[in-house]
Amino acid sequence: MIKSNTKRPVLRNCPICERLFADTGFGACQNCYDKMRDYETQINEYVKAHPHCTVKDIAKNTNIPLKFATNMINKGQFVAGGKISYPCSRCGKAITSGLYCSSCMDLVHKATANAKRLEIERRQKEEQERIKKKFEKERTSALNILKILRGK
Repeated sequence: MIKSNTKRPVLRNCPICERLFADTGFGACQNCYDKMRDYETQINEYVKAHPHCTVKDIAKNTNIPLKFATNMINKGQFVAGGKISYPCSRCGKAITSGLYCSSCMDLVHKATANAKRLEIERRQKEEQERIKKKFEKERTSALNILKILRGK
């Protein structure tokens, strides 16, 4: 039996319009995919003409949904001659790269470090409890042997 390398389309609901479609790898139905490609072209043209614009400017002047423009920029789907600013995912401050501004990124790092420290402390405490229980069990066993030897 010969297997082909081509994948069969999978029936899915389009994440944009929610219609049923045969997904061949684009992740959206053909109509929505074509619309997304048009949006990308419009955004690229706008950014070339206005290199230091914000994502809100792009959405306002191209009539493209803000969410789509932000996702496209966050994913780095195009190369721009200038810097495009968009809101930080946490506080909304204007940034030009990544998902978070520097102050929010510091908070994320601190929270991560704190979570790691708490996990290490929890594991150490569990290990101490395990050792303590093992010692108590051994001590109890030794006392029972002594009682048996003494005839009690």
